[in-house]
Amino acid sequence: MRRYLGIWILLLGLAACTSGPGVNLASKACMVHKGLSTRQEVERYLGPPARVERLPDGREIWIYYHLQEDALARIPGLGEKWGRKEVEVLRITFSGDQVVDCIYYVTRPSS
Repeated sequence: MRRYLGIWILLLGLAACTSGPGVNLASKACMVHKGLSTRQEVERYLGPPARVERLPDGREIWIYYHLQEDALARIPGLGEKWGRKEVEVLRITFSGDQVVDCIYYVTRPSS
């Protein structure tokens, strides 16, 4: 019985931990300004995008994302049920060389 209690205490401790510091798209999104920021500035701030979409009207959308998961989410068998995963997404739309839109949101990954 004590052995199981120790395991649960360990699991609860792991659940309280988060993955180490990583990309923080929210703070980086604050550096992008509609109508002011250029394509070169965005690439300097954020690096190359994870995905690029080209629209028929000539606009281009750069998409950045980062998966955040707590320690419990990485435990096989337990993570699917009790772990927490979120995806930060940053979508930046360019018209020519200028930023015309910048959207940041957080969502859950699809299973």
